[in-house]
Amino acid sequence: MSTKKMSYVVAVEKAINGELTDEVIERLTALRASLEKRASHKQEGPTKAQKENLALAEKVLAEMEPGVNYGNAEITGLVPELEGATPQKVSPLMKMLGDRVVIEKVKGKAVYRLA
Repeated sequence: MSTKKMSYVVAVEKAINGELTDEVIERLTALRASLEKRASHKQEGPTKAQKENLALAEKVLAEMEPGVNYGNAEITGLVPELEGATPQKVSPLMKMLGDRVVIEKVKGKAVYRLA
């Protein structure tokens, strides 16, 4: 066995060519373990950040009044957690509310109102 570790690419190439030495099998076993570990980390359902954003969006929804149009500046003023938030933060939050909020473009700017 050489002192330098065999790369995964070299191990796969050797396996394809039928050169299954102990070193190749060892590397491919390590690769499989790495892939299984990575696959096990994938989560089902929303992430922690997505849950927090949904809760924040629900707070905004609770503060909105029927018949009132809100721009990004007005949305950021509804809840303290959004103070100073950019439109890039507000827009995804409002989209999370789905069909409960109507989103329109007026002169290139987003305007939100209750559906």
